[in-house]
Parts: sequence; C-alpha cells; structure tokens
Amino acid sequence: MTTKPESLDKVVSKRKKSIIKNDKIEIKSEIMEPEKNDNQLKIEELSKMVVELKAQMANNQQPVYIQQTQVQPNIVAGVQPNEYIKVMSLLGNRLNLSTKDHGGITYSFDEFGETQDILYSDLIQINTHHRNFLQAGYYYILDDRVVAFAGKNEIYKHILTKEEIERILNNEFDALSLFQKSNQKQQEVIIKFIIGKIVNKENIDYNLLDKLSKASGVDIQGRANNAIESKEITFKKEN
Repeated sequence: MTTKPESLDKVVSKRKKSIIKNDKIEIKSEIMEPEKNDNQLKIEELSKMVVELKAQMANNQQPVYIQQTQVQPNIVAGVQPNEYIKVMSLLGNRLNLSTKDHGGITYSFDEFGETQDILYSDLIQINTHHRNFLQAGYYYILDDRVVAFAGKNEIYKHILTKEEIERILNNEFDALSLFQKSNQKQQEVIIKFIIGKIVNKENIDYNLLDKLSKASGVDIQGRANNAIESKEITFKKEN
C-alpha cells in the first residue's frame, strides 16, 4: 500500500510546532537555572576557603590563623620633605632643637606647651641629633605619621602629652597612674614643675606631693626647701 506524501502545509505546520516546543524548553531551562550573581559567587568562594582551611587543620594538627591588618588612625601613605610638622615643647624652661652642632638650623621654645612648625627634612635631623631629648619626651611630635616612620610608637606609650602632665599638676583622679606611666626623665620634669610651684608660693596639693614623692622615691619637699634657700641666698648677694 503506497503512503501518500504529506502536503507542504502540514510539513510547515509540524516544523513550527517543533520550534515553538523547543523554544519553550529553552525558556524553561533558563528559568530553572538562573545565572549566579556576584554575591553567590563570593559565598561559594568563602565556602571553598572554609573547606580548604578545615582540610589543612586536619592535616597539620594545628590551628590556622587568618592574619588581619590593623588600620591605624591618622597614618597616611607618607610625609613630604617640604611638609611642616607641628612640634611642642614639654619643658618648663628654654629648649633649643638644632639640626646639627655648628652651622645648622635651631628652633627655640621658651615655655611649656609652646608649639612650632618644623620642616620635616629638618625634623629628621633634629630627631637624630637630639635622640635623647626625643626619647625623654622633652619635645613632642604632634603627627602620628612622623612618630610611626621614626619607629617611636613604643616609646610614645610612656611619654605623656601636655594635657596629661597638666592633669597630674592639677591632681586629677588619674594623676598617680599617669605619673607612673611616664618615663623617668619625664617624671623629673614633672617634679621640677611642682618644686617651681612651691618656690613661687603657688597653691599646691600636699596630698599630691606625698603620692608623687613615694612613687618616685624623691623627697620633693626637701628639694623645694633647698631651692628656696638658694633663691634667698642669691637675692641677698644681688642686693
């Protein structure tokens, strides 16, 4: 029995249905398997990292630590040589800071808390030339970047600021703990401030005097009495 060939219209109709059907399958496939967004990829990457870390811990029998970088405030990329840096004197008498012994540049401070803007290129030389002054806290660099670059962060943990010294002199609640925090050279500076107050007959808290004398092992009142006696002798000689 001979099969009649399909008409052209029927063939075209079947092809259209097949194409439509295939399109529906592709569309359905796209809906069922959406593309992964960035968040999903990140989650998968983190999951893989956790799996790898666990495997490493199991193999090494030791905990694995992920190092975190601590961001320090006020620290920037660098300091330019021609940039001015603010520096403060923490002495009660005249302080001279020179770039070198002879022929250099000298910056002079006349009183406690006085500040000057010093060229960074000069300050580098000053820090080298007056290394002992820097470590003692006779002058204070008011720029965290410079302190960090000079490698003095650890030293500065034991150097008091102007405000902290004033808290001691005013016998605030934390006066003793601040005094004990400071280095020996700065303690001597604070004791001189107190002796100066006694000599000049300024108001002084004798409870503070007693606490600092015990903490430092220095007879502050005795030193003050000697300073008063020397002052009286000098006065008599001049008159």
